[in-house]
Amino acid sequence: MSIQNTARPSGDQAAPVDPAAEARVRSHRRRRSWLFAIAAIAVIAIPLAANALFSGAFSNVADNLGRVPAAVVNNDKLITTTAADGTQSTVYAGRGLVTELTGPNQTGFDWNVTNSDDAAKGLADGTYYAVLTIPENFSAQINTLGTPAPAQGSVSIVTDDAHGYLSGVVASTVGTALKAGFGETITAQVLTGVYSGLGTVGTQLSTAANGAGQLASGASGLTDGLNQLATGASSAASGAGSLSSGIDTYTGGVDSLADGVSTLDSQAGSLSRLSGAVSDYTDGVSTLAGGFSQLQSGFVAAVNSNPNLPDATKQQLLGSYAQLSGGLNQAAAGGSTLSSQTASGLDALQGGIAQLSSGASQLSGGSAQLRSGASDLSGGLTTLASGVQQSAAGAAQLTSGATTLQSGLQTGADALTKSAATDPAASAAVAANPIAVDVSTQNSAGGIGSVIAVLVVPAGLWFGALAIFLFLRPIRASLLASSTPTGRLAVRLFGRASVFAALQAIVVIAYLQFSLNPAWSSLPALLGFGLLVALAFTAFHQFLTAAFGRVGAVISLILFAVQIATTAGIYPVEILAGPFQFINAISPLAYAVSGIQGILTGGAAGPVWTSVGVLAVLLLLSLVFATAALARRRRPERTGWLLVGAPERSTGVRRAAAVAAVSAPVASASAGGASVSAVAAPSGA
Repeated sequence: MSIQNTARPSGDQAAPVDPAAEARVRSHRRRRSWLFAIAAIAVIAIPLAANALFSGAFSNVADNLGRVPAAVVNNDKLITTTAADGTQSTVYAGRGLVTELTGPNQTGFDWNVTNSDDAAKGLADGTYYAVLTIPENFSAQINTLGTPAPAQGSVSIVTDDAHGYLSGVVASTVGTALKAGFGETITAQVLTGVYSGLGTVGTQLSTAANGAGQLASGASGLTDGLNQLATGASSAASGAGSLSSGIDTYTGGVDSLADGVSTLDSQAGSLSRLSGAVSDYTDGVSTLAGGFSQLQSGFVAAVNSNPNLPDATKQQLLGSYAQLSGGLNQAAAGGSTLSSQTASGLDALQGGIAQLSSGASQLSGGSAQLRSGASDLSGGLTTLASGVQQSAAGAAQLTSGATTLQSGLQTGADALTKSAATDPAASAAVAANPIAVDVSTQNSAGGIGSVIAVLVVPAGLWFGALAIFLFLRPIRASLLASSTPTGRLAVRLFGRASVFAALQAIVVIAYLQFSLNPAWSSLPALLGFGLLVALAFTAFHQFLTAAFGRVGAVISLILFAVQIATTAGIYPVEILAGPFQFINAISPLAYAVSGIQGILTGGAAGPVWTSVGVLAVLLLLSLVFATAALARRRRPERTGWLLVGAPERSTGVRRAAAVAAVSAPVASASAGGASVSAVAAPSGA
């Protein structure tokens, strides 16, 4: 039978000490001294480390702003314009703005061209920090800048405070830069159009001046033509005089013609013999036709009685004889008519010859003068016609020049009228600032107070958890030395600390509610999430204290400095240097800030639930690792490095406890088959 008695040393009571155990105690003391020295150096270096962390995190903010994702939605529709000369051109100002944003010299954001649905979804879940929308009538608005009633081209930028308060500030800055950059380009185009229009007006007025010159030249030509017309009229008068003289000569010729006709008339008697000869000829033809008719019966009988002639020949001979007989009869009849007509014709001819002879004599006498007068008249009329034509050409030039002058002056007047603004002051203001940027915020934080609260609440709960284990010291030596199972002990320690953590969360959330006055409807979610943050941070600090003792407080401060430099509550995480963006992805403080921010601003629920899940996992893992650390701490013979956290009351007690904890049983006795072993157990406050 073995009996083990445990005696508690008290006060300065000495206990037997094993030399090997004493050596181990000295070794532990040296390690503790080094650990405390390292902790002291860490405490001193914490401000420097914090400054270095912030400097490193924000070392390249200006360049990293271009990595902050934003969406641009181009709903603009192109328009076609027609110039004064009929030339058509396409205006697509929205595409020019997109090029300005996404070009190599882009400023402020990493712009991604997308559609309205994707942009709205990305803004809600934090994929995009801002959404710039170009409306459908953007090109139409820009196209009015050269008209009498110009209008600003408007675009809108929407941000969401649920993902970063400074995103709205950056968006406003980008809007201002956009107005200055792209607006300057538009203003330059407007001024180019104005000066080009002035040049067009000048050209049109020059054309009008040329028309005036043509008008003067045409008037001069008209004068010359009229002069030539006067000269032609004089020539026509001269020709008329010559014509009068020719007429007199013509009258004399008429008398000579009368004499000639009388001579011809005296010789016309010989024509009567021609009439008698024609009568004799017609009588002979009639006699021949009668004799031929008498021979017809004998000829027909002779042909028909000849047996040697074929019938076809007979018919041909009889037909030919009949045609000949008919022809003679017609000639006889025509001869009579010819004789009668010849006689009457010769009578008329004699009369006509007499008249013709008389008229011809007169005409031949005056024809020469008549021809000369007609020639002069023709020349004069030709000259007159030429002068009239030149006058007509001059008049045409005059008309054309006048028309050109009128058209040019009217066009210039119209152009000046159209370019004249109805409100010069307003038009000048639009030309100087052609782009209007409307920056709005979804889920507005409501002011800088809410933004600071997003950081202060999680930070306060972190320091509250640190204070619980630093000043209240719930992990006492008596609890470590108790026989309570480690798991139950870890839960008991967490339960005690959680009471203080919950009270801290309630106080902080109450102060937040009454100082910033967020919507009361968000209070349950805010309180529940605050309790989760407090419990998760408390479990994490329980692990630090169980594993590293008081050094855990230094580690907590270092971790806080690292996290606060990478927490993206106010600014987008993309502006941080690359390693700090990774730290943000695993930082409990960052998820606490994200959850508080989402609840306060009323943003999308997705980021809040993500934060809830991460903090819940942190709580469970911290409890598991804290339990493991307590188990190792309760076996100091295996893990003496954990002794730094064991608080004892005095040097003698600490020495006795350490020696008793790391040494083998110091006494054994045997009596009556029974062995007795005395082990001294440490005592704690």
